Amino acid sequence: MNFHSICLLCASVSLWLIALSGVLQLCMGTQRWQMRVDSGAHVYVAELSGFASIGRQQAADEVHPSHTRCLDGWRVVVARADDHTVSRRQLDVTPLSDGRFLLANRSGTHAVGLPNNEKLEPGASCAVRLPIDVRLGALILRLLALAASDDLQCLPLAPFAPGAGVPLQSMSARIAGANGIAIPNERLLEWLQTFVGLLHSAAGSNDFFVLAARALVDLVKLDSGRVVLRAGMQWQEEANHFRALRKTKPDWRPSSRVLHGVLHEKKTFWHVPEGGSSTLGLEAVVAAPILDRRGAVIGALYGERRLIDCEVAEPISLLEAMLVEVLASGVAAGLARVEQERVALRARLQLEQTFGPRLAAKLERHPELLQGRETVISVLICDLRGFSRISEKLGPAQTVAWVADVMGELTQCVQDQDGVVVDYVGDEVMAIWGAPEEQPDHAPRACRAALAMLARLPSLNERWESVLHEPIHLGIGVNSGNAQVGDVGTKLKLKYGAMGNTVNIASRVQGATKFLETPLLITDATRALLEASFRTRRLCQVRVVNIEQPVTLFELARPATPGWPGLKRGYEHALEEFTRGDFREACRTLGWLILDNPNDGPALLLLSRAVACLKAKSGSFDPVMVLDGK
Repeated sequence: MNFHSICLLCASVSLWLIALSGVLQLCMGTQRWQMRVDSGAHVYVAELSGFASIGRQQAADEVHPSHTRCLDGWRVVVARADDHTVSRRQLDVTPLSDGRFLLANRSGTHAVGLPNNEKLEPGASCAVRLPIDVRLGALILRLLALAASDDLQCLPLAPFAPGAGVPLQSMSARIAGANGIAIPNERLLEWLQTFVGLLHSAAGSNDFFVLAARALVDLVKLDSGRVVLRAGMQWQEEANHFRALRKTKPDWRPSSRVLHGVLHEKKTFWHVPEGGSSTLGLEAVVAAPILDRRGAVIGALYGERRLIDCEVAEPISLLEAMLVEVLASGVAAGLARVEQERVALRARLQLEQTFGPRLAAKLERHPELLQGRETVISVLICDLRGFSRISEKLGPAQTVAWVADVMGELTQCVQDQDGVVVDYVGDEVMAIWGAPEEQPDHAPRACRAALAMLARLPSLNERWESVLHEPIHLGIGVNSGNAQVGDVGTKLKLKYGAMGNTVNIASRVQGATKFLETPLLITDATRALLEASFRTRRLCQVRVVNIEQPVTLFELARPATPGWPGLKRGYEHALEEFTRGDFREACRTLGWLILDNPNDGPALLLLSRAVACLKAKSGSFDPVMVLDGK
């Protein structure tokens, strides 16, 4: 948390603490009451306290029927959005200090039906005593007053969930309603220091909950403080702290009545036993809700004060209950911060797994790089040959271990050249260069990664020879060109990828390595972006499945390939002879070439094509080779 954030937090907490006393009058006048509505299909009952505004849905996604907390009381939905016999805000109900209730019709068009066929016209109001039946459109609402509890009290408003901003207008109204209670500057500073210290400890402290419990004892002057969390349907004590010489009872249980109110009302409750301070040994209890970012109760800050004449004979005060709520909000904010950091860490690890540490750090600073865009990239697709046959022989467990080892080596080759592995599809890995960050040398990087993959084969074969009883072979295709790049995943899973014809051609080029019997092929688009230091030879033009335009293929040879200059020169000379239809000369050139290179797959294939053309009776000839498979 930086200095600016701390200053803003302190300012917000200061306003809150100063404004706490502004709800005193509201607390004292809070009356519990019940609304029961019978729509014919079902009965809906809402237990309320204080002010409530009743009407139809303001939007189709607002829950119906429902009663939810708002800044000034309750929002009660009794009719659907399409029921135009009820206004969005029709009836306001406000408890009065004399025990009556003020009914105000806020609709501009619809009257509210009252007993004895009387009506509350639009804009009118009247004071009544409950129970009373009122009509909104076709709905009958029964309003009932509930008996007040002398020993169980609560704050009128629910605290804000972590991350929810406090509207300035609402805060101003609370401050304006202050009844003159003064908070000493020293006490206010002590509260702020405790609150901010609690937030600071949340990130890495193992005793965060203990600090919160201790704050109840030291700051609110309670005998005991506890943090209790929801565990399924139960409350579970997470931490505690006690005043000196105060010990917990072995069979201690929290007040189910107080915690029930905290859970269901999402408000701070406190309980003073009947008899108050004149009764020795009784416990005064206070509990404030700990909310998550969605506003759900996940726990409570729970404190007790023993009413003993010789020590502390004061029950829980309203101001102390408010302070407990502020501390609970601090616990909630700390937990939310920890969860936010945990989510950020998971996202960072996911980024690093996809992009590597260096690029992941850059993407955290510039997330706009992940947005979809069209750009020039190089695509590498590498296939593990014979996968189905070998996996059948190995079985599931050893297949997973084998593939994981091979893919780990291939991925390292990509990341060493600052590439991005965008997908694993069974026995195939796909990587790109040139996105998300621009790389002018994307083609050389992709080719160096491909050569590095082939260079890893000896060590892989050494590790797996005793298991596989055959060498590992790869087929690699590289292509360069325009593609659409960006996040092609979902909200639940990031998947950075590339789409377009450039990717499709790369896949077909990888498949062409089977026909040309060479492990590494690149296209002319990639070859045009390479320096002369890369060893390449032009092999042929091919027409691949679902790609209309022919693709010119080059072999990319390993740096240490023996006799490469002669092999390149001889083959490309034979290819020129073949292309112009001089099949006999092509066969003669290839025959001499194969004597020195008997295992050269491209030369053997070209020789077979030249011989086939010599035997053919047709005079038509197309030098482009058609690949029927992928």
